[in-house]
Amino acid sequence: MIDFNLYVITNRHLCHPTPLLTVVSDIIQSGVKAIQVREKDLDSKALYKLASPISELCRSNNVSLYINTNIQVAIDIGAVGVHLPDIDSSVDELMNPFNAELQIGCSIHGIDTAKKRELEGANFLTYSPIYSVKNKPQSRAVGIDNLGTLVRQVALPVYALGGITPINVKECMGIGAAGVAVMSGIMSPTLSADRASEYLGVLE
Repeated sequence: MIDFNLYVITNRHLCHPTPLLTVVSDIIQSGVKAIQVREKDLDSKALYKLASPISELCRSNNVSLYINTNIQVAIDIGAVGVHLPDIDSSVDELMNPFNAELQIGCSIHGIDTAKKRELEGANFLTYSPIYSVKNKPQSRAVGIDNLGTLVRQVALPVYALGGITPINVKECMGIGAAGVAVMSGIMSPTLSADRASEYLGVLE
């Protein structure tokens, strides 16, 4: 069951020099209930080493943990799910070889892909970028109106991603998003817990 409204996406580089495990612990104490480990530059061995203690921490605190892309690592560490990128392969093609019971989140950038992922069995979607993102000037924002159109055309929970701040959270929720997904707005060496609390406060 997908029952969270804040989906925190990790980036250990933004947290440096504070260990990612410490940051995750801090945001969990703030009340975060869903985390995606998105460390795409790591190979499977390094990702397993990083994510395994995070999985234990999440499990002991009843927090849903998702691993970006690497299905085998998600299985091996006991994550509740995997988050798949917006690529041509179907969910079935990616998941069937593993024969695993995992919740599936999918990144999407348009309505056609959203409908396709819904038919393929995804459990939730992240739609991006809703707003302009400073570190991705090449990515054109889809805008709040397109978010509203998309959430009306799929039954899955849709999480707004990209340029999400505490100021625009209510705009996304008011148009039908199930919640928001945030990386740079929360990941920080010292401020992650406070930032997470600010988002959660707006979402209450």
